[in-house]
Amino acid sequence: MRFSVEGDARFLSHHETLRALELAAVRAELPLKYSQGFNPHPILSLPAPRPVGVSSGQELLVLALEAPRRAEEVLVSLVAQAPRGVRFLQAEALPSKGTPLPSRADYALPLGPADAECVQRRLAELRQVPTWPVERWTSPKGRRRGAREVRVIDIKPMIADVAVEGGHLRWSAVPRGDTWARPGDVLKLLGLDERVALAEVVRTAVEYADRAPGGHGQYDDASAGASEARPDDNNPTTGHTHAKENAD
Repeated sequence: MRFSVEGDARFLSHHETLRALELAAVRAELPLKYSQGFNPHPILSLPAPRPVGVSSGQELLVLALEAPRRAEEVLVSLVAQAPRGVRFLQAEALPSKGTPLPSRADYALPLGPADAECVQRRLAELRQVPTWPVERWTSPKGRRRGAREVRVIDIKPMIADVAVEGGHLRWSAVPRGDTWARPGDVLKLLGLDERVALAEVVRTAVEYADRAPGGHGQYDDASAGASEARPDDNNPTTGHTHAKENAD
């Protein structure tokens, strides 16, 4: 399923968004496929978790259905139950059982003349240095629960393009392993107040690889769990319908 997120809905976390979409699918009375085990739940995922506070015209929801449904029927059913701030735009059957894997995300931020000039100067400085270090709080593996430490990450290899064009700051993020540059990282690096500017950022497009590495495509408990991945670092045949985001 392709859908957009705007208004107050952009402040929903990844898990809150997933839960809202799950409730919409249940209310739409779709023949959802459920996981096995003691706590079965509908099998659906958001392959490209959206950063909190960022609106988007380019979101992808993958649903697993027990029985085939025409894409048009699925779309009409979900449109009638869409949460406030969410618009379902298109439905289509996935051509394979592979889980789409995000490979690039494009963002845009409107800038006033003064901010645009400052960002241009900062970009010129950054292009002269080999690394773009940012600090990130992490939870180290093997440490006691709740332990956190600061880790320095170079996000320069994770930014494919960045420029000021037509009154907008535009940049493209790509993963390095499982790690992505957060929009807040980019804003802070460019001297902008991320607490204010982040609410104006729009994710305009997301590109996907055909499937996750290793060919994992079956919607089992493991693949469903991937939808619970932390949005900060992230990152079907009959009866599988997906929703991809529209570019603004």
